[in-house]
Amino acid sequence: EEASRRGIEPQALADRMADRFREAWEGLDIGFDRFIRTTDADHVVGVQHLFRKVLEKGDIYPGDYRGHYCVSCEGYVPESADDAETGNKICPDCGKETELLTERCYFFRLSAYSERLLHFYEENPDFIRPASRMNEVKSFVKMGLKDLSITRSTVKWGVPVPDDPEQTIYVWFDALSNYITALGYPEVTTDFARFWPADLHVMAKD
Repeated sequence: EEASRRGIEPQALADRMADRFREAWEGLDIGFDRFIRTTDADHVVGVQHLFRKVLEKGDIYPGDYRGHYCVSCEGYVPESADDAETGNKICPDCGKETELLTERCYFFRLSAYSERLLHFYEENPDFIRPASRMNEVKSFVKMGLKDLSITRSTVKWGVPVPDDPEQTIYVWFDALSNYITALGYPEVTTDFARFWPADLHVMAKD
């Protein structure tokens, strides 16, 4: 939508933003081994390969999703996110009003992993640091995990679903994959063998 407002293609807008991020890292004297973009050809190949593997395992299935969507944050908001005055759903992160969407998509069967995750946390108490975050994660999982929508049918900008070009792989399944596609996945490269799985992964709270 932002690209349309500017009269340019989404790729052109992303190119401009990527340049600004590069300039920011240089200004902050931050180096990197690879500046990966989710439009990179090798990343697209890796994401589609991963999608096929998870689909073949039975952890991805088609369905319909209905919910309140925040365009700016590219995410659905919880049903509880009501504006006290209007009753409309407001994004808790950016404060903007959401849109009610219903669309066909593919879901990841996250609900099947609740018990396995809790067992893993018990067996590996130092896996998440600090301990307060571990307690937070465990409490979240104990409340019950819901299956997640991992594709969009109303958005064409992104990685197409293999064998279903009407669907686009949703941002978190796509973007999170770059931790391994940057290392050459699905090929077992020297970098992949050396750096994955990671010894330490620093993540933001969200």
